[in-house]
Amino acid sequence: MTEISCRSMQDVVAFAIGREEKARDFYRSCAENAKNKGIREFFDEMAQEEERHRQLLADLDMSAEKPFSDLDEQGNVRDLHLSDFMIDVKFSPEISYQQALAMAMKKEEKAHDFYEAWKGRCASEKSEKLFSFLAEEELRHKRRLEEIYDSEILQEG
Repeated sequence: MTEISCRSMQDVVAFAIGREEKARDFYRSCAENAKNKGIREFFDEMAQEEERHRQLLADLDMSAEKPFSDLDEQGNVRDLHLSDFMIDVKFSPEISYQQALAMAMKKEEKAHDFYEAWKGRCASEKSEKLFSFLAEEELRHKRRLEEIYDSEILQEG
Protein backbone atom coordinates (compact mmCIF):
# COMPACT_ATOMS: atom_id res chain seq x y z
CA MET A 1 0.00 0.00 0.00
CA THR A 2 1.14 3.56 -0.66
CA GLU A 3 2.72 5.50 2.20
CA ILE A 4 1.05 8.60 3.57
CA SER A 5 2.67 10.94 6.03
CA CYS A 6 0.17 11.93 8.70
CA ARG A 7 2.52 14.50 10.26
CA SER A 8 0.48 17.38 8.93
CA MET A 9 -2.68 18.03 6.99
CA GLN A 10 -0.52 19.59 4.28
CA ASP A 11 1.13 16.16 3.86
CA VAL A 12 -2.25 14.43 3.68
CA VAL A 13 -3.63 16.97 1.18
CA ALA A 14 -0.45 16.78 -0.93
CA PHE A 15 -0.78 13.00 -1.00
CA ALA A 16 -4.44 13.22 -2.05
CA ILE A 17 -3.55 15.75 -4.77
CA GLY A 18 -0.93 13.33 -6.07
CA ARG A 19 -3.49 10.53 -6.29
CA GLU A 20 -5.94 12.77 -8.16
CA GLU A 21 -3.16 13.82 -10.56
CA LYS A 22 -2.29 10.19 -11.27
CA ALA A 23 -5.94 9.37 -11.95
CA ARG A 24 -6.28 12.46 -14.19
CA ASP A 25 -3.12 11.56 -16.10
CA PHE A 26 -4.28 7.97 -16.53
CA TYR A 27 -7.60 9.07 -18.04
CA ARG A 28 -5.84 11.65 -20.24
CA SER A 29 -3.54 8.95 -21.56
CA CYS A 30 -6.52 6.74 -22.30
CA ALA A 31 -8.23 9.63 -24.13
CA GLU A 32 -5.13 10.32 -26.20
CA ASN A 33 -4.73 6.68 -27.19
CA ALA A 34 -8.33 5.56 -27.73
CA LYS A 35 -9.22 5.12 -31.39
CA ASN A 36 -12.96 5.73 -31.02
CA LYS A 37 -14.01 9.40 -30.75
CA GLY A 38 -16.79 8.67 -28.24
CA ILE A 39 -14.41 6.70 -26.03
CA ARG A 40 -11.89 9.57 -26.19
CA GLU A 41 -14.65 11.97 -25.07
CA PHE A 42 -15.61 9.62 -22.21
CA PHE A 43 -12.02 9.48 -20.94
CA ASP A 44 -11.67 13.26 -21.34
CA GLU A 45 -14.71 13.71 -19.08
CA MET A 46 -13.19 11.35 -16.51
CA ALA A 47 -9.91 13.31 -16.62
CA GLN A 48 -11.79 16.58 -16.12
CA GLU A 49 -13.55 15.13 -13.06
CA GLU A 50 -10.23 14.10 -11.52
CA GLU A 51 -8.79 17.54 -12.30
CA ARG A 52 -11.78 19.14 -10.54
CA HIS A 53 -10.91 17.12 -7.43
CA ARG A 54 -7.24 18.05 -7.69
CA GLN A 55 -8.14 21.73 -7.94
CA LEU A 56 -10.58 21.50 -5.03
CA LEU A 57 -7.83 20.01 -2.86
CA ALA A 58 -5.25 22.55 -4.06
CA ASP A 59 -7.63 25.39 -3.15
CA LEU A 60 -8.14 24.22 0.45
CA ASP A 61 -6.99 26.80 2.98
CA MET A 62 -5.33 24.63 5.59
CA SER A 63 -4.71 27.63 7.84
CA ALA A 64 -8.45 28.24 8.19
CA GLU A 65 -10.20 27.03 11.32
CA LYS A 66 -12.53 24.89 9.21
CA PRO A 67 -10.67 24.21 5.94
CA PHE A 68 -13.31 21.76 4.73
CA SER A 69 -16.38 23.94 5.23
CA ASP A 70 -16.59 24.39 1.44
CA LEU A 71 -16.67 20.65 0.76
CA ASP A 72 -20.21 19.59 0.08
CA GLU A 73 -21.57 16.92 2.34
CA GLN A 74 -24.46 15.31 0.53
CA GLY A 75 -24.79 12.28 2.74
CA ASN A 76 -24.35 8.65 1.91
CA VAL A 77 -24.25 7.55 -1.70
CA ARG A 78 -25.88 4.20 -2.37
CA ASP A 79 -23.54 1.74 -4.09
CA LEU A 80 -25.18 -0.36 -6.81
CA HIS A 81 -22.32 -2.90 -6.54
CA LEU A 82 -22.29 -3.60 -10.31
CA SER A 83 -18.50 -3.48 -10.38
CA ASP A 84 -18.37 -6.17 -7.67
CA PHE A 85 -19.19 -8.67 -10.41
CA MET A 86 -16.72 -7.38 -13.00
CA ILE A 87 -13.13 -8.24 -13.67
CA ASP A 88 -10.45 -5.61 -14.14
CA VAL A 89 -10.15 -4.42 -17.71
CA LYS A 90 -6.87 -3.17 -19.09
CA PHE A 91 -6.82 -0.26 -21.52
CA SER A 92 -6.22 -0.88 -25.19
CA PRO A 93 -6.68 1.62 -28.04
CA GLU A 94 -9.58 -0.52 -29.34
CA ILE A 95 -11.38 -0.59 -25.96
CA SER A 96 -15.16 -0.78 -26.25
CA TYR A 97 -17.54 1.55 -24.43
CA GLN A 98 -18.66 -1.32 -22.18
CA GLN A 99 -15.05 -2.15 -21.32
CA ALA A 100 -14.22 1.53 -20.72
CA LEU A 101 -17.13 1.86 -18.31
CA ALA A 102 -16.13 -1.33 -16.50
CA MET A 103 -12.51 -0.19 -16.25
CA ALA A 104 -13.52 3.21 -14.88
CA MET A 105 -15.96 1.66 -12.38
CA LYS A 106 -13.27 -0.65 -11.03
CA LYS A 107 -10.80 2.25 -10.81
CA GLU A 108 -13.31 4.38 -8.85
CA GLU A 109 -14.15 1.39 -6.63
CA LYS A 110 -10.46 0.94 -5.76
CA ALA A 111 -10.03 4.66 -5.09
CA HIS A 112 -13.06 4.61 -2.78
CA ASP A 113 -11.74 1.58 -0.91
CA PHE A 114 -8.32 3.20 -0.56
CA TYR A 115 -9.65 6.44 0.95
CA GLU A 116 -12.10 4.51 3.12
CA ALA A 117 -9.21 2.46 4.53
CA TRP A 118 -7.25 5.61 5.39
CA LYS A 119 -10.07 7.37 7.27
CA GLY A 120 -8.99 6.20 10.71
CA ARG A 121 -5.25 5.87 10.15
CA CYS A 122 -4.27 9.50 10.71
CA ALA A 123 -5.03 10.69 14.23
CA SER A 124 -6.77 13.88 13.24
CA GLU A 125 -10.40 14.81 12.79
CA LYS A 126 -9.45 16.94 9.77
CA SER A 127 -7.74 14.08 7.98
CA GLU A 128 -10.65 11.75 8.72
CA LYS A 129 -13.07 14.31 7.28
CA LEU A 130 -10.91 14.73 4.18
CA PHE A 131 -10.65 10.98 3.58
CA SER A 132 -14.40 10.59 4.16
CA PHE A 133 -15.11 13.30 1.60
CA LEU A 134 -12.73 11.76 -0.94
CA ALA A 135 -14.14 8.26 -0.40
CA GLU A 136 -17.66 9.56 -0.94
CA GLU A 137 -16.63 11.46 -4.07
CA GLU A 138 -15.11 8.31 -5.56
CA LEU A 139 -18.27 6.37 -4.68
CA ARG A 140 -20.33 9.12 -6.31
CA HIS A 141 -18.27 8.71 -9.53
CA LYS A 142 -18.68 4.95 -9.39
CA ARG A 143 -22.44 5.30 -8.86
CA ARG A 144 -22.75 7.62 -11.87
CA LEU A 145 -20.80 5.13 -14.01
CA GLU A 146 -22.92 2.24 -12.73
CA GLU A 147 -26.09 4.10 -13.66
CA ILE A 148 -24.73 4.72 -17.16
CA TYR A 149 -23.71 1.07 -17.45
CA ASP A 150 -27.13 -0.06 -16.27
CA SER A 151 -29.09 2.18 -18.65
CA GLU A 152 -26.82 1.99 -21.71
CA ILE A 153 -25.40 -1.54 -21.53
CA LEU A 154 -27.62 -3.75 -19.38
CA GLN A 155 -30.94 -2.29 -20.56
CA GLU A 156 -29.96 -2.67 -24.23
CA GLY A 157 -29.91 -6.48 -23.98
